[in-house]
Amino acid sequence: MASRISLFVLLFIPLCSAADSFVKVVCDRSNVAQFGHQSMLMCVFDTTQNIPDLKITLVVWRKGTRGIKGIVPPVVVYDARNDPGELKILQEGYTFADTNFNNRNVSLLISNTKVEEEGEYSCEVTTDSGSGSATTRLKVTARYNYPTADKTLEKGRSNVDQTLVCNASGGYPEGQLRWFDNYKTDWTKSAKLTVTEDENGLFMLSSELPLLKGSTLPEYTCVVYNASGGKEGSISIPTEHTGASKANPATSTIIAPVVVIGSLIVGLLLAVIICKKRSQQRTRDDITPTAPYPYEPPPAYSVETRDNIA
Repeated sequence: MASRISLFVLLFIPLCSAADSFVKVVCDRSNVAQFGHQSMLMCVFDTTQNIPDLKITLVVWRKGTRGIKGIVPPVVVYDARNDPGELKILQEGYTFADTNFNNRNVSLLISNTKVEEEGEYSCEVTTDSGSGSATTRLKVTARYNYPTADKTLEKGRSNVDQTLVCNASGGYPEGQLRWFDNYKTDWTKSAKLTVTEDENGLFMLSSELPLLKGSTLPEYTCVVYNASGGKEGSISIPTEHTGASKANPATSTIIAPVVVIGSLIVGLLLAVIICKKRSQQRTRDDITPTAPYPYEPPPAYSVETRDNIA
């Protein structure tokens, strides 16, 4: 009896393995999706032999590979073990890309991708000729908003003149803020980076760059880099040494009278020069030599005089 049971087990296991090998599920190894957009995890299944009238009985998508007591709850299920087939959406936002499974497409569709949906997924397909499964991974990204910048004057710190502040938010995964001067020198190591998360799991980056007293560089540029090292935005910040900075009120009070006085002095100098030139011109006119024998021309002949002479 025992020998018959052992023989049955030995025969049954290969038969099951052969049946399972008829179905092969193939998924993209990794999928990249944008936060807040629709995303798809591509998976199809095929058979190692031509099986006409193949019937799908069960398709299950699960998120994660480890669950409570080893059980990972599904997010969406198609169950056709009892006609008609039934679509069961067990987590909001998940469904099949094609509920008719045309071309044996069993891909998973996510309507509004969130950070929390990043991770590993598994797809299990069962048919009347065997079953198969495969895993895939979803990576979520979000582009950082355009950076903003500000600067503060430091009055209570003996060696720091001012601090430049740069902020960028709404990005994922965690990125980096880097500082460069107008000569492209990297000052990031001198800055302090603070990273926080919002309620959606997106990151906010804030970097502070202190400038020591005596620094004469006209501006610095803050550049936002994503987790892959790609540049996503930049902003230039003029320091207090440039003309674009706000003038000190005390300095303005001193400079304004100096400019007025200087203008008056220049005007007076121009007036003196003009008067001097005119005086020299009059002097030259006064010393012009006269004729050596001045005389008055005789009056014109009248008719009476002309007759007397005749």
